[in-house]
Amino acid sequence: MTQLGRAALFLVLFLVSSVTTAYSEGAWVLWKHSYAVFVDSNKDRHRREVSWKKVTATAAKSDCDERRVRDARAEYHTLTGKGVRATLAGSEVGFDQKNTRFKRGYRRFECWPDTVDPRGPKGK
Repeated sequence: MTQLGRAALFLVLFLVSSVTTAYSEGAWVLWKHSYAVFVDSNKDRHRREVSWKKVTATAAKSDCDERRVRDARAEYHTLTGKGVRATLAGSEVGFDQKNTRFKRGYRRFECWPDTVDPRGPKGK
């Protein structure tokens, strides 16, 4: 093989390797997971799933993690700005709800690879 042929082969292998590495990292999706909890007279917790909502896609997990924390803080400030009693723990916002037996609501911001749908398999 000539020197030019080896250089071309090396370039092709390098490009394939770069694309494979980028693909394996993949994109990440930030999801907002909403759910509610109530505690019955026996002190048992009951959880009701409310919704999963796609917020945004990012190229890297680190970008998604930064956005996850930032969006949780923004959600907390929005709720407290409206006079709602809320707590913030990492990327989870807990808040009081009225007019429902599920007295405590939660919104958790989660990063998932774009190949995963946290809502689970779709039915037919």
